[in-house]
Amino acid sequence: MIAKHRLVASATLALALAAAGFSSSAAAAGNPLDNVGVEHNAYLGCLMADASQPPSLQLLVTRCGYRPQGSLDDFIQTFQPYMPTNPNLSYSQRIEPYRGQFSAAEYAFVKRIEAALSPQAQSPEEIDRALAALEAQALAQLGDKSPGARGILASLSTARHSLQFWTPYYIDRLEDSHAKLPKWLRVVIKVVATVATDAAVGAVLGSNPVTAPAAGPAAGAASGIVAKEL
Repeated sequence: MIAKHRLVASATLALALAAAGFSSSAAAAGNPLDNVGVEHNAYLGCLMADASQPPSLQLLVTRCGYRPQGSLDDFIQTFQPYMPTNPNLSYSQRIEPYRGQFSAAEYAFVKRIEAALSPQAQSPEEIDRALAALEAQALAQLGDKSPGARGILASLSTARHSLQFWTPYYIDRLEDSHAKLPKWLRVVIKVVATVATDAAVGAVLGSNPVTAPAAGPAAGAASGIVAKEL
């Protein structure tokens, strides 16, 4: 089932890239954890397909084809605590409980990712360029062997793909052409920061697969939370 939704998500991604003016990132091709962001969007596309059912860990398994290692109940019990509840925390604030999993060099990228996801950003293209540059630098400086480095790479992949997913979604719903900082962009930044953290935490804690299986429903949940707040 997920293969079908991967195709749908890929088509959506291509349209989003064209519509929003995103450039393809050379860094993505070299990121060994780019599948984290790709799978995030695929599962998210499935979870968001039926607006009558809020995204959940249960639907991730029963409708979208995710296969946890243990039982459904164990899966929900394990990952439910990671579901976002506060849309106002910054990227680094969400990472802080896991800071000990990162070296000093790795944690420096946490601060740089937070800067790229600044509420002062003027466009999704600006954010995309900043994330792509950070991805290339992380590959060159950190590699992909340590849990912290993999957390950074997974986080960057998810941030890029999530940005591409949510930009056209929120432009259609929250566009305000007269606003200096459009409402939809503020919402997108908050949602992206939330799910990018989810991917990082999944990687540093050794989730199997490393894609942090709560990322899809967390994105949907975060989206709903943020939309209500703004």
